[in-house]
Formats: sequence, C-alpha cells, structure tokens
Amino acid sequence: MVTDSHSSLETADMDTAWKRFDEVVRSSRRILLSTHENPDGDGIGSQLAFCEHLKDLGKECRILNGTNIPAIYGFLDPEGWIEVYRRKDDEEWLAGCELAIVFDLGDFRRLREVGEDLLRHSIALASIDHHPQSGFEVVGGTLPYAHLMLDYSAPSTGTLVWEYFSKYRQAPITRTMAEALYTALITDTGSFRYDNTNERAHHMAIDMLRAGIKPYLVHRRVYEERERAQVRLLGAITASLQYSDDGRISWCALTQEMLKNAGATRKDVDGFSDFLRTIKGVEVAVLLTEVDTSQTKVSFRSKGNLAINDVANIMGGGGHPFASGALVKEPWQQVIARILPLLEEKLAALDTNEEGISDGS
Repeated sequence: MVTDSHSSLETADMDTAWKRFDEVVRSSRRILLSTHENPDGDGIGSQLAFCEHLKDLGKECRILNGTNIPAIYGFLDPEGWIEVYRRKDDEEWLAGCELAIVFDLGDFRRLREVGEDLLRHSIALASIDHHPQSGFEVVGGTLPYAHLMLDYSAPSTGTLVWEYFSKYRQAPITRTMAEALYTALITDTGSFRYDNTNERAHHMAIDMLRAGIKPYLVHRRVYEERERAQVRLLGAITASLQYSDDGRISWCALTQEMLKNAGATRKDVDGFSDFLRTIKGVEVAVLLTEVDTSQTKVSFRSKGNLAINDVANIMGGGGHPFASGALVKEPWQQVIARILPLLEEKLAALDTNEEGISDGS
C-alpha cells in the first residue's frame, strides 16, 4: 500500500538554527557552495545570491556543482562563478574548506563527487532546503549536516536565503542578488501558479521589486528563449503521449532516438513534465527520459489533489508532494510498468475517500 508521508526532519527552531548558522558563516574563511546535479533555477539562484553575500563579507568562496547548469540560467552568472567540480583540480581546495553549504538538496546522493569528497575530508556541512530528505543512507542513515535549515512550508529554497539576508545581512540586497532569488522563486512556484505559492512568496517578490529587478525580463530569459531543438522535442513528446484508461494519468517515454531526431539533449527537457500536467482531466503526469538502455530518469507532476512523492521514494527518488523525481537503474519499459499500478492505486484510494466524505455529509 502506498501512503503519503513527510519526514519528521523539519527544523523546529529556525531562529536558533539561523543564528548558529550565521555565527559559523562569519567565523569561516573558506566556504564551498553546491547544489544537486542538473540544477534548477532554485538551486542556482540561491547559491549565486549567497556567493555574492559571502564575497561582500570578504570570504574565499567557490560554487562547485556536480554538473553544468542549463543554458537558460546563464544570464544569472555573468562573472562565471559557477564551476563544475573536477576532482583532480579542485579536491585540494575543497579539503581546505571550513564550511560547505548545500542548497535545495533533497537527496544527498545528488551532490555526486562533491558530496563524496566533502564527507571524506570531514568538512562541516550546512543545508538550506525545503524538500523532504532522502539519500542519507550513504552516510550511515543520518543526515550529515552540522547546520540544517529545513522548512517544508517555504515556497522555494531562495525564500529561505532571502529571509536569512533580511535578518542577518547588514547591507541591502543588491539587484543581482534579487534577480537570482526572484528566479529561484518563480521557477519553484511556477510563476506563482503552484500550490506552494503563499504569503511569503508574495512578500519576497515585493522585496525583490524594491531591489530593482524587472520581472518581465527575468520571465523572458527563463521561459521565452526555447531553442528550436526543444520545440521539436516537445512535438515528439506530445505525439507519443499516452493516457491511463480514465485519462487521469498521462505519461510519455522520451527515448534516446527521439532526442537524436530532434537534435536535442536531456538538458532540453526542462519544464516538459509541467506542461503535461496542464492537460485537462490529467491528475498526474509522468515523463520518463531514457538515460541509456539500463537507466531512466522519471519526473512526476501532480495537479495538487494527489501527493506523488511517496511513489518517487519507492522508485529511489524523492521531492515535493506534487513535484518529484527519481533516477531508476532499469529500462523505461520496466519503470513505467511499476509506476502505473502505484498511481492507479493512489487514485482509487482518493476516489474512495472522496465518496466517504460525500456520503457522510
């Protein structure tokens, strides 16, 4: 039986956690920043804003990620602060760090070699996040963080960074910091369309406007610069889209052949699972991307009536209740054969619960 659940790891006393975190930030000389592989706007925006803050404090700081960032977010990093971690070149510098801060990291395994080397060199770790946590069995079953700022109700990790700045940063937030944080906010709230959009999100947006951002320019850079290969790929996806018998589940397998025919790469898939969720009558969308013949990346999206992060957990991944993912070491045909019965079971349970409420009213 699939059940919806949240981890009990949420930080109970955020004020105390932030105070202790700020103390260690100010006392540290060399600090590493990182986020999950294949980073999104939230992780990228959060780490860039924080990097600028640290440089303002005179800290030696580098952003070292496991993989390149999507090209659409390049406008946020004109100075080239974001680097891809190369063990042979960067491990010595990493080993000399006094603190590492990771952002938007629901699964510790997604740090890849960065995480492995941070653990091996016993670097003090801090995490700022709003995701349920998984993947920490690699460190003995407990989270490796000395400082954990985890708030499930935050609309984005960038929101938590903004709140930290509001209380602990003496200088005003700069326009470039605000632009990075606003990108974090809109990408994780779907431009204020998702169910995680709350009062905090709008207060943050107002503060970013006061810092000098131009929302329409950020939106244009993030959402209105699709490459032609992405458009061809979207056409291939919609042409091969499949539905469950009742039409409430939509799914598509994006194969290596489809990518090749479109002249695209897996980086061009960003945002497609959200598009599938917009189809009328669909409650849950599943996009399977063939990494190779034995690995499949899965993106789950729900309209909000059905939490699906428990299914992602079963598949070895995790994420938000209504936006989750997993990397499964199986061919996509086997993966979808496992996923569909789980989702159908959850929808059937949802129907039963709704009928029970209706009958008792």
